[in-house]
Amino acid sequence: MSGPGTDAEQCRTLLIDFLTAIDQGRATDALELFTPDAVFDARGTTLRGHDGIADFLAAREGETERHTVHVIVNDAVRRHEDREIELTALLMLYERQSDGTYRLDRILDTAQTFQRLSSGWRISARTTRPVHPAA
Repeated sequence: MSGPGTDAEQCRTLLIDFLTAIDQGRATDALELFTPDAVFDARGTTLRGHDGIADFLAAREGETERHTVHVIVNDAVRRHEDREIELTALLMLYERQSDGTYRLDRILDTAQTFQRLSSGWRISARTTRPVHPAA
């Protein structure tokens, strides 16, 4: 990814692009946003590399009845080096109900590590955990 803005702004935009692809039903488009060796924690499973992440994204894209909206809040750059940035954020996950309204399903504490490659910034690691885990 290249373009205007600071490195941190570019990484935040990359996170938004990832979540937008999921919310718009085209999750597999987001694979290019990850480094080839990325590590991604999703739904209690650790996915490794493009193959593992591609399977997850394809399964998510196949959930055509599930409509979500991800809202990023409290995002902050925790570490900024020349070739690596860590961004944390709370992620509010809303799911569309049968009556067309949206219900807040969960709030996740996330951490994303971005690496600068020759092609631009990419997500190299992503972790999520519930803010208030179930008992």
